[in-house]
Amino acid sequence: MKIRLRTRGSSQGARWVLLTLYYSMFSYVLVYTLGLPRSLLYIGDILTIWSFVLAFYKNSKRNFLIPSEFSLLVVFMLLGVFSAFVNSEPILLVVWGLRNILRYFLFLYSCYVLLEIQDIENVLKFLWKIFWLSIPLCTVERFFVHYPAGTIIGDMVGGVFWNYLGCNLPLNIILCICIIDSARGFFADNIKLPRFVITCVMAMYMAATAELKVFFVEFAVIIIVSAIVARVKWNKVLVMIIGALFFSQVMSLFVTLNASTSYDYSAIFSVNGFIEYATRQSGYNGTGDVNRLTGIAIIWKQLFEGNLEKCLFGIGLGNAEYTNFFASDFYLKYGYMNYQWFHMIWMFIENGLIGILIYISFFIKTLKKSFAIRKEDEYASIAAISIVIMLLLYIYNNSLRVEASGYLMFMILSVPYICLRDRKRRYER
Repeated sequence: MKIRLRTRGSSQGARWVLLTLYYSMFSYVLVYTLGLPRSLLYIGDILTIWSFVLAFYKNSKRNFLIPSEFSLLVVFMLLGVFSAFVNSEPILLVVWGLRNILRYFLFLYSCYVLLEIQDIENVLKFLWKIFWLSIPLCTVERFFVHYPAGTIIGDMVGGVFWNYLGCNLPLNIILCICIIDSARGFFADNIKLPRFVITCVMAMYMAATAELKVFFVEFAVIIIVSAIVARVKWNKVLVMIIGALFFSQVMSLFVTLNASTSYDYSAIFSVNGFIEYATRQSGYNGTGDVNRLTGIAIIWKQLFEGNLEKCLFGIGLGNAEYTNFFASDFYLKYGYMNYQWFHMIWMFIENGLIGILIYISFFIKTLKKSFAIRKEDEYASIAAISIVIMLLLYIYNNSLRVEASGYLMFMILSVPYICLRDRKRRYER
């Protein structure tokens, strides 16, 4: 599988951005699959900073043309740092907290300044190669690899991303983006029905092997939103009805395939079962930890004890962080609650409700911008549907904080801004 860092007309800066993206996606594979030193993970930070420096220098020649929406991210960081100092947070935790959030914002800026639409197209082609290559790999990882007793097998199945806990997160993003691209092509009559069906079946198969429960929700959202964006015709509605019947059968296959795991998927895959699973007071693991939809309420009442200042502004950026080398007092005391598995809950702890609102506002504004230009720029429609999935994942897990998936999603966030930037250039010419 060849990784192209250069397309016709790509600048040197664009090649550095693509290198940053691909390295961040596969750095965990280098360390955990190939057994290379863990210090290699931090090369991604160096690449991120260097790409930002190149972007900053290039944009300085244009009088720093920056989308107004980016100011929300700046305000988010400033409030997080301010809250950290108000809560007398150790400087090391502030720096680490900045590192884990700011790197994605810097990368987004670099993508906006340095990438062209042809670079996005090149990345998308590469993702399709990952998609098809992951089919046999998921089969091998699920059925022919023996894992230690007690291992949640699905968390170890990731296709080309393999042999580390949570490697199914980047796989999930690849599946979503490819289905979004395929649905867009099908509803626009650019992809034939057989190819579209095969793609959907293979995506669902990989999701089943990796126990990606959320993908079946994502799949339904992608198809519905894609149909709305494309203003689907009646014949495509018939296909969707048939697909819904097939979808129910695939969910039954998922339950059967994972019947030997610790989860009772037959109970989860029902309306009442899903609501109970997402809101049960016993937590995600059923051991007293937090859950996706009730975690903020639990933190608000039990940990913050209704303190309005903490609930609105959090305890400071980085004050709930942990690494292999050090950990915050908050993590040492409450790490058992597994808040670090859920991005929104973690952000509530550090940045409060105000931080969540600012963060989500950026995604919503970018979503509105993507929808506004989707007819003129086809990749903007991919970005729009992807952002809907990102908002779902913001609640569901921590994909936006993990290098292997986070960098890719923030590159997609840059797409509408790149489209508008290019449109402005054409207008000025």
